[in-house]
Amino acid sequence: MPETIKADNRKMQAEKRRREILDAALKIFAEQGYQGATISQISETAGTSLGLLYHYFPNKKALMEAVIAENSFLPMLKNILGKPGNQNIQTVLTKLCLEFYRLLENKKELVSVFLREGTSNPTVRQVWFGMLAQGALSFKIFLDQYVERGVLKAHSTDISARSLMSATVMLYLTNEAFGEGFAKPAEFITQMVANQLSGIEIRQKE
Repeated sequence: MPETIKADNRKMQAEKRRREILDAALKIFAEQGYQGATISQISETAGTSLGLLYHYFPNKKALMEAVIAENSFLPMLKNILGKPGNQNIQTVLTKLCLEFYRLLENKKELVSVFLREGTSNPTVRQVWFGMLAQGALSFKIFLDQYVERGVLKAHSTDISARSLMSATVMLYLTNEAFGEGFAKPAEFITQMVANQLSGIEIRQKE
């Protein structure tokens, strides 16, 4: 077998082992929290030796940082936002918020890490707020394009972006805690977006 193929195989194997360690770490951090998790638990869950784990990650802090960085929902959120199409703005925003909700569901273990560690671990808290801020900025830029096209009136798109994201995150957290009997995501998000776009105040004619 040529040396280049051997090198490529070793590289792929190394990346596979690294990914297995990160997946195991995410699981243990979500279940035990940062303080409760041990390198031994993570190593055992990953099915690897302590020596190999330390080859990839020098300590638990580095492992936590890598877990967060490589499981971020930002790339997927930015992909969901993409470029504005020609669909009705209410349809577009409803779809975006619902897809963001499903994205949070898919990243359930990562969200659990943030919830467990956000109040006591400054690094985790900073990363969580940073991710939400970047997500809101991407959402704002998306809304700005609709303002420029004359579909939305000029307004504080930053507040609109944060409101939609915050409401979606709160809906997810509430349903996680109490079940979807509190609010069915599709129904809630559809009405939330409709309210946001139309407003709820009856303005008296002068």
